[in-house]
Amino acid sequence: MSLIKIGLSCSFLIAAVAVFTIALGNEQAAKSSMQLCKHQYALCTSALCVPQPGDPTKAICFCDVQDGASMASVPCNTIQPSTDANGIRTVYSAFSLEQFKEGKKVLRCPNGTPWTWCLNKRCTVDPSDPKKAICVCDVLRTEEWITLGGKCDTKTCTTGYWSGATVKDFNQATSFMVKALNLDHSPVEWCPGAKP
Repeated sequence: MSLIKIGLSCSFLIAAVAVFTIALGNEQAAKSSMQLCKHQYALCTSALCVPQPGDPTKAICFCDVQDGASMASVPCNTIQPSTDANGIRTVYSAFSLEQFKEGKKVLRCPNGTPWTWCLNKRCTVDPSDPKKAICVCDVLRTEEWITLGGKCDTKTCTTGYWSGATVKDFNQATSFMVKALNLDHSPVEWCPGAKP
């Protein structure tokens, strides 16, 4: 084998190892980016949304305001709630297991149907109802997804723009919260036939 071929082989091997290392690093970074925050937040796990006028990539979602432990994928100090000089309260959307206490279940919806991604999004607390917040979220139509909205009716996958997540993201976030809160078991319940 010539020195040129050996050099090319070594270069290829080094590049392959570098790509693998970067990919592994990104995956670890994604997992380690989950943060347990303890403050007021918007919970959109079952939120119904409507497309934003003039921008089909965004939706306006109607979420619940909660206090306590939640998961974000950005540092907690960047999503602290605040109130401005006009009394307008800002909170950010985060993930928690709270709505399972209300008996909500996980609905699975197919790829290609519209859903919204709300995690870490800025929200305005409704001045007339401090338990509700209005958030602007991203509209997606990729991958199979889940929501706690829709009351286990798969027909709503095509008629409603529900706040949701991919199955993988939901499972990772749930595992994180169960461990972070030292729960004996996961409170997650799936709609009939929905559990992967």
